[in-house]
Amino acid sequence: MYDLMVRNIELNDLTDRVKASIYDWGQPTPAAVPAHPDVILAADCVYFEPAFEPLRHTLIDLIGDSTKCYFCFKKRRRADLHFIKAAKKTFDVVEITDDPDYQTYARENVHLCV
Repeated sequence: MYDLMVRNIELNDLTDRVKASIYDWGQPTPAAVPAHPDVILAADCVYFEPAFEPLRHTLIDLIGDSTKCYFCFKKRRRADLHFIKAAKKTFDVVEITDDPDYQTYARENVHLCV
């Protein structure tokens, strides 16, 4: 996956502004990752229940006062909503429902939160 991220950055001519890194959830923040990045994009990260707590702790470590986190997930099991409920206890989570395509992805149980 790392090589794919690097290639995508190159194809989009973003090498001067974007850097790919590997970050294992629940582990200390790698030196290459800013303490509190401006933007976090987390897509389809909620699929394996034992990883929910390491993911939540990683987000706690990364999200600062001015960090904007875009979080998208597909609800596959009832347990998937447990992650969002836990996140709402820690963060100000708002589901995006005013997107013009909201009904399209909502039918597929896809949720976009910020």
